[in-house]
Amino acid sequence: MGPDQKWKCVECKSAEPRTDNTNTPVRSSNARHEHAYVNMSRGAQTRVAMSPVAREGDSSIMEVSYTDSNTHNTTPRDNGLDTTCVTDTQLLVSELRLLREDMRAMSQEMHALRTSLTSLTARIDGCDRRLDGCEDRIGALCARVESLETRPQLSDAAPDSSLVETVSQLRLELNDRDQELLLNDIEITSVPESSGENAMHLVTALSKKLGVELTEHDIVDAGRVGRAPQLQEGTHGPATRPRPLVVRLARRAVRDRLLQAARVRRGATTEGTGIPGRTQTFYVNERLTPQNRRLFYKARELKQQQSWRYVWTRDGKIYARQQAGTNSPRHRIRTELDLNRVFGLR
Repeated sequence: MGPDQKWKCVECKSAEPRTDNTNTPVRSSNARHEHAYVNMSRGAQTRVAMSPVAREGDSSIMEVSYTDSNTHNTTPRDNGLDTTCVTDTQLLVSELRLLREDMRAMSQEMHALRTSLTSLTARIDGCDRRLDGCEDRIGALCARVESLETRPQLSDAAPDSSLVETVSQLRLELNDRDQELLLNDIEITSVPESSGENAMHLVTALSKKLGVELTEHDIVDAGRVGRAPQLQEGTHGPATRPRPLVVRLARRAVRDRLLQAARVRRGATTEGTGIPGRTQTFYVNERLTPQNRRLFYKARELKQQQSWRYVWTRDGKIYARQQAGTNSPRHRIRTELDLNRVFGLR
């Protein structure tokens, strides 16, 4: 056979390498144009596809593309995991920073609290020292008073006269200051008392009875003083003398005008004032301190006993005069010693 002949024996054909014979008549035309995938090393795949030109004409021209399956499939998943990890890390860092700031603020507050406690402790210690000093002084004064009280019993020596005079003088000054605070006050006595009464109405009605018109602006306060009286069974009036009605006026001039009107209209009664109860004679006087009230009461008793003519008060001060006229001197009474001196008592 010549060299151009293509016949080969079976053994020679089996020894030849196999090729992709797409033009074989057994395969269909559609199968000729299907894509082929060739496995590459390390999991890579080679995509073999026929180009449009090859599909139409030449079947020997192929378009080959290489795709890394590991890179194509795993890269998006790995990127998602990395993004989640980064976000969690940032959140953790921000939380740690906030925690550090909170710890710093707490530390500052603890420092301020420690400073405040230190200052408070120092102040408490100072108060304790002052209290200890006051207790020592009080103890010394009590010991001195006890020694002064027991000294006359132990011997015939007289107590410290200078100390007694100082205490008496201080008491007089305190009484005078208390009386100055009452210079705008008056006291109305023997006014019938009833439950639910209006003190402001009583004062305005009584002042009108004396010829002095008072308004609400002239009266600062008004009310009864002392223990409330007890009512008798079956009656509406009190069993004892009604409590005095104390009035504080806004100006001293108004007080002086009321007192002057009460002296002129001495013996005025509650008739026609609208005050419930039986008609009684009421009296308007200056309001005195408890000490001056006791002295005034004793002075009036001594006036009756010694047949003196006048005992009166002016601006909270107590005066006494034996006879009328300028020849009889006016005496000031401040203490019980003055009572004995003025009325000649021993």
